Amino acid sequence: MNYPFRPQILREVKSYAQHTPASMDGILDCSLGENPYGCSPEAVAAVKTYDPAHLSSYPHSPVLTEAVLRYWEGKAKLTAAELTFCQGTMEGLYKLNNLFAQAERNRVVGFIPCFTDMAVSIRHYGMEFRGVRMHLEENGQAVTQDLIAAIDEKTAFLYVDRPNNPTGQVLPLADIRALLAAARDKGSYVIVDEAYGDFIPQEESALTLWGECDNLIVLRSFSKGFGLADLRGGLIAASAEVTAILARLGNPYAIGEFGKHVFAAALGAAERPDAHMEDFAAMKSALKEACKCRLAMLETDLRAPICTLMLQEPGDLQELLLQNGILTVSGAEFDALDERYVRLRVPVRAELPRLLNAIRAIEG
Repeated sequence: MNYPFRPQILREVKSYAQHTPASMDGILDCSLGENPYGCSPEAVAAVKTYDPAHLSSYPHSPVLTEAVLRYWEGKAKLTAAELTFCQGTMEGLYKLNNLFAQAERNRVVGFIPCFTDMAVSIRHYGMEFRGVRMHLEENGQAVTQDLIAAIDEKTAFLYVDRPNNPTGQVLPLADIRALLAAARDKGSYVIVDEAYGDFIPQEESALTLWGECDNLIVLRSFSKGFGLADLRGGLIAASAEVTAILARLGNPYAIGEFGKHVFAAALGAAERPDAHMEDFAAMKSALKEACKCRLAMLETDLRAPICTLMLQEPGDLQELLLQNGILTVSGAEFDALDERYVRLRVPVRAELPRLLNAIRAIEG
């Protein structure tokens, strides 16, 4: 049948959320980007104390807005008029792509590999995604100047996932400033996707640059560091002018009262999401050391819980790891990578020996 649909939607696309095998008994799941340590006791308590009488009402409470502003107080000069809530950063990215999709400026520039569903969504909205390859032959380093060189008069915005998904690299704030300046010269925006940003200190967030420039948009999530992936919550920080336009593009009730209640409790928890940075750094260091000849780890920030491993010969690394009891995401799901790569999310410390044994078995 000749469907009367937008043709870009009908293309077959990559999506590791759909293509990664389901976890099975006896398998150590290191695939999706969850916090292996789960959510805070405060979030659990909020679930248990939620008043079900609110379930019949539309969510108008300012509790989450107030909690976000308190959380960033002293670090980012955000206001309520600059916040848009969404069902995870994925929905936030879809909303932003809808905002920017147009005929005059239809190009987006970003590093590859990057978050797969963002690249797919850009193309679904009829825009061109110009992927700038990381230097995979040089340990996968992302070079900011390469991104700047790709900006032109057709560029609507630059997309930077920070930490990068799948490598876990974190561009320094000085590089974000350079990107903002170069993009502003061309009349372009910079969208910084900090879905994994809660795993590094707040002081290193792109939100700390708030007020320095007028072309910055930042996304944050409650799914990763806060360990609340099932509730689907995120936010977009943009200028008040852009936020007012975004309000026309989506559901004003994107997050229900229950979600607001739990997210606000998580933001006020005594333990911050970056509490396990040292654990992640130690585990990734051990993992990197275990990669000897057959395997290598691409450039990464040790504090982020994800990394990319590479098989330095032909083969399917996801399958090799699965044979050794470890589930990961195949590199074939990311632009610029193939089945020789995997994205791996480190487990809790107690499960590290099992992961290291699998790596040593492949090396051995």
